[in-house]
Amino acid sequence: MSSASENSTEPWFCDACKNGVTPSCELCPNQDGIFKETDAGRWVHVVCALYVPGVAFGDIDKLRPVTLTEMNYSKYGAKECSFCEDARFARTGVCISCDAGMCRSYFHVTCAQREGLLSEAAAEEDIADPFFAYCKQHADRFDRKWKRKNYLALQSYCKVSLQEREKQLTPEAQARITTRLQQYRAKAELSRNTRPQAWVPREKLPRPLTSSASAIRKLMRKAELMGISTDIFPVDTSDASASMDGRRKHKQPALTADFVNYYLERNMRMIQIQDNISEQKNLKDKLESEQEKLHVEYSKLCEILEELLNVNGTLRSEGQALWALLGGIVGQKLSTPAILKAPKERKPSKKEGGTPGKSSSLPAILYSCGICKKNQDQHLLVLCDTCKLYYHLGCLEPPLTRMPKKTKNSYWQCSECDQASSDEADIAMETLPDGTKRSRRQIKGPIKFIPQEMSPEPKKQQLRSTPMEARDCRDLK
Repeated sequence: MSSASENSTEPWFCDACKNGVTPSCELCPNQDGIFKETDAGRWVHVVCALYVPGVAFGDIDKLRPVTLTEMNYSKYGAKECSFCEDARFARTGVCISCDAGMCRSYFHVTCAQREGLLSEAAAEEDIADPFFAYCKQHADRFDRKWKRKNYLALQSYCKVSLQEREKQLTPEAQARITTRLQQYRAKAELSRNTRPQAWVPREKLPRPLTSSASAIRKLMRKAELMGISTDIFPVDTSDASASMDGRRKHKQPALTADFVNYYLERNMRMIQIQDNISEQKNLKDKLESEQEKLHVEYSKLCEILEELLNVNGTLRSEGQALWALLGGIVGQKLSTPAILKAPKERKPSKKEGGTPGKSSSLPAILYSCGICKKNQDQHLLVLCDTCKLYYHLGCLEPPLTRMPKKTKNSYWQCSECDQASSDEADIAMETLPDGTKRSRRQIKGPIKFIPQEMSPEPKKQQLRSTPMEARDCRDLK
């Protein structure tokens, strides 16, 4: 997105080199790649920030600064990466899940990038979250191999080109680059000191120390300096202190400090959850009442608009009659002015709930569920691409937990349309070209081949024979 010339000789530096740091990503254990600074002074990969849910950007065009406070801290170290080569870093950072339905595979973003498992929607597709990833089982095998080969080739090319560039640089060019880099670092230091302080949550958010890759590296370095071998300590991959959502597992009742802490923490969490539920319920009731008022006002406005349209039609018909009378008085046919012509009916688009071939004077503002017939929770309505009806996620059977992803080559349909399409496919398979139907159970097996030696008696053969067959029989005799 730079406006500089392609042949520019101006040195270019990434954000990490401008700040003079060797960054460590907060979301994964890998150290190579392109980094961006967070509002709290930490560093993350750009690809990790794009693929991990809950990560936000202050400036979307420049992808900085990165904000991690909107993401739940219980995700740190909650899942184990299935692609990490070192088991000690498998629970560091945040792992994403496979987007193929209910798959339980979890992995780091950069680990999936190394394996060629990251995908991105096309630019012309209008998708809220265009970044998604699949595990090895659900990803396309040839596409995965192609992406992995390109990734490894690019890594080797970057290393070789860097070594060759360092050899070709003259001392003057190296001094010029160093001077320019010092200027960038001075500007970065000034902006770091003058930028506003980042927002910090009031509550202390606990995070396991083992979920930080930089902390594990420092501890391993400390053990190396102290002469302690880390190989003698077994790596505990079991989730002993956290459950699926980062909370403690159930403790058996006992007169121990662990159970007392668990009991108090559980009670505090239950109180917080109950207060949150009550607040959300009150907010929902308030929004529903406002929505009902708006719906009533919209209905009134629709009625007023309908009356005005009727009055307009009456006046237009009277004007056309007067215009025709004037034409009769003059003795020639007058061209009808545009104000007396009937306006063309507006056809609503698909986003407004319209269907091809039908026109409507008013666009659909509130969509109703095809099952419960209610227009509440508009953000939880999903559109069926076959019957063009809207359904609540909770009204479906089975209910959905999130919106289905729609791409250019895939669509979503409700269970009724899916069952109807499967029935039509079965009927098409059981229908012959001449229109007669045949059950698949009545299809007989293939006729087995019978050798000539094992053929039945001659009396069961055909009585008629051709002259050539009769002559062959005489020759045999």
